[in-house]
Amino acid sequence: MACKGSLKETSDKNLQNGYSKAHLKSMYGITKPVTIKGTSDSFTDMVIDHTVGTSISGVQRKMFMTLEQGILVPSNQGEYMVKPTPKGLPQLSENEHAIMNIADRVGFHVAKCSIAAFADGELAYVTKRFDLTDNKKVKIFVEDGASICDVHPMHKGSDALSYEDSIKKMVKACGGAIAHSVYAVRHVLFSYLVGNNDLHLKNFSLKRAPTSKSNLMDGFAPLYDLLSIAPYPDYDQEYLSLSLLQAETDGDFSASYEAYGYYTKHDFILLLYSLGVKPSIGEKIILALVANVSKVSAKVLHLSSLSNDMQSIIMSRITNRCDAIERKIIA
Repeated sequence: MACKGSLKETSDKNLQNGYSKAHLKSMYGITKPVTIKGTSDSFTDMVIDHTVGTSISGVQRKMFMTLEQGILVPSNQGEYMVKPTPKGLPQLSENEHAIMNIADRVGFHVAKCSIAAFADGELAYVTKRFDLTDNKKVKIFVEDGASICDVHPMHKGSDALSYEDSIKKMVKACGGAIAHSVYAVRHVLFSYLVGNNDLHLKNFSLKRAPTSKSNLMDGFAPLYDLLSIAPYPDYDQEYLSLSLLQAETDGDFSASYEAYGYYTKHDFILLLYSLGVKPSIGEKIILALVANVSKVSAKVLHLSSLSNDMQSIIMSRITNRCDAIERKIIA
């Protein structure tokens, strides 16, 4: 059997209503399954009543909640964020949960996440906040990419922006280490592979420890807001949220992109090169991630709560994108 929270195979004796005790303890600090107050339909009213003064943005309904006697209830300063599946986007919660788990398996630091049921059994996506410390009065300082790059939130996904330029600015904010650049490019590449075309600047965040005496950020915060748009044709209109390379903002694409009509390893090699990584090393970094995503995705999707049809659609997108990356470079 698989744990519905960790998407890892677990012995039956360690499961509680489909969740492993280890996962529940890690996520919630208890070993009994958690439910969410109310229903998905009543969630909208709760958002209106309980989110005054918070800074949650985006079109998806979401709300801070805290755990009380095994039930997630609204709280302006809650340690969990709960996002139900929106109308017209079936299984989005299960989708995001699966993609986040794939990201975790291929070496990204991701926000702790799970799925939990409302009173009527409908599942919602739950993620644990990563800006909190053991001392509730002291938070880790987190700043999103739009703020770091001095971009108004309204323009967080503008076609006039590129990952190349934005990554340079974000990495400069944390001291300029090439390792940070590589991590950010892998984040972009992962999004391309799984079909996540909503990686705008507010979906990047950098963090700094509360004890830091420097104005520099420590590095990128855990990944969040990752899902595959492949099952939702109305939203599947572009490869990525921003232009990949700065030259693309002026309509200048790589020879490979011009030939194939989509991004391949050539484009990501150019991106890494612009950030200080030699092409030969860049290619190894890219192909290593592709191989890893190819290796783990099918199993994670199979263990998820997604329907077989949804699994097939998302896996097909991943396979196609991995194949695209490996296309021969055209000079």
